[in-house]
Amino acid sequence: MPKHKLTDLFIRKLDTPEKRTEIYDTSRGSEGLALRLTPAGTKSFVFRYRFGVVKRYTIGRYPAVSLAKAREEVKELSYQVSKGVDPNVEKKKRKETRSVLQFQDLASKYKSIHLPSLRETTSQEHTRIIDSELVPVLGKMDLDQIDKSQILSLLDSKAIKQGKKTMANRIRTRLHSIFEFGIQRGLVDKNPVSGIKPFPEGEKQRERYYSDKEIKLLWSAFDEQDEPSRSLMKMLLLTGQRKSETMKMRWIDINGDIWTIPKNVAKGKRSHDVPLSDMAMDILKEIKASPDKGRYVFASPVLNDAPISDIKRSVKKVRRFSTKEDEKFKVSDFRLHDLRRTFATNLAKLSVDRTVLGKILNHKGLAGGSRITAIYDRHEYLTEKRAAMQKWNDHLNEILSRE
Repeated sequence: MPKHKLTDLFIRKLDTPEKRTEIYDTSRGSEGLALRLTPAGTKSFVFRYRFGVVKRYTIGRYPAVSLAKAREEVKELSYQVSKGVDPNVEKKKRKETRSVLQFQDLASKYKSIHLPSLRETTSQEHTRIIDSELVPVLGKMDLDQIDKSQILSLLDSKAIKQGKKTMANRIRTRLHSIFEFGIQRGLVDKNPVSGIKPFPEGEKQRERYYSDKEIKLLWSAFDEQDEPSRSLMKMLLLTGQRKSETMKMRWIDINGDIWTIPKNVAKGKRSHDVPLSDMAMDILKEIKASPDKGRYVFASPVLNDAPISDIKRSVKKVRRFSTKEDEKFKVSDFRLHDLRRTFATNLAKLSVDRTVLGKILNHKGLAGGSRITAIYDRHEYLTEKRAAMQKWNDHLNEILSRE
C-alpha cells in the first residue's frame, strides 16, 4: 500500500502502471484518501474506510475532481462514518431516489435557484440556451443516462454540422454549470461535461470599428430610422455605453449633464456616472419635447411605461442603407456593439488616458478599479471623463461636417 503526500504536480507526473495501484495521501486530515491509477491511464480519487469490513468509496476522476475537492469530500465522508452512516449505502439510496429525475427537472431547478442571482440580460440568455438548445435534446432523458458521448454528439452537431462553434461553446459552458449545480444539490454524482474542451475557433473576438467615412454614413442611416431607434443608436455612438444599459436609461437617472446608470442595471453591479456631451444633451432635449411616454428615455413603441427591448429591424435597415452619391457604399456588417468599439478606438486616437477611457466604459480591468477607491472613481475622475466625452463630441461633429 504505497503512500505519498499528494500534490497536483506529483499526480500529473505519475506514469501509467501495469496493474491497478492505489497511492494513499499522507497529508494531515486526509486519512483514507487514495489516488487510484489504472493501466487504461485513468486517475481517480477513492476513500478507504472501515464499516464492519474495509470498503472503498469512489469520489471521482482527476482532474474533473480536483485534489482540494477530494480532500473536502473525505472530511465529509469521514464524518458520516463516525456517525454510523455508510457512504456507499447513502450513495445507492440517492441513486434510487434520483432515478426518476430527468434533465428537464434539473434544468428547471437551475433556472429557479441559480439564474435569479445573475444580471437580467445574462439570465435571459442562459434561459434561452436552456429552453431552445438543451431541453429539446436532453429534456426527457434520465440524468443517469446522460454521458459524455451524448454531449459530444450535441456539441458536434451545433459546431460542425451547423457551423456555429461560438454557440456550441456557450452550450457547453451552460451544461457544465447545470451539472455542477446538480452535484452541489446532491442530484447527480458526476459532471459528464468535465474534460470536454471548447472548440478552439469558437470564440473569435470581433475587432471591427468604423472609419470616419462609415461613421458619417451610419449617422445618415440613423436619421432615416423611426424613434426611439434613431436616437438610441446615436446615443450609443456618442457615449460608448452598453446597449442593454442604454436602452434602460430613465429620466430620473439624469441629473444635469450626468447620466447615472444604477448598479442593478450596470455590468458588475456597480453604479456608473456618464457625463453627457453637447450632442447627447441635444438628443435628450429633442426626445423630451415629444409627448411624455413614461419613465424611460427610449420608450417602447408597443408597451406602456417600458423601455425599448429590440431594434433588430432598424439594424437591418441600417445595413441596407447607402448614400445617393455612392450607391455601392454600405456598412453591411453593422452591429450595435461595434459603436462602443468605435467610440473607444477614437478616444484612444484622441490621446485620452487609458484609465479615463476605462472609467468611461466602466471596464474594471482597463480602468484599474481594484487599485482605486470607489469614492475616487465617482468624483475625482468626473472632470476627466467629461473632458474626454466633449473631445469626442467635437471630433464627431467635425467628421459629420466634412464635405
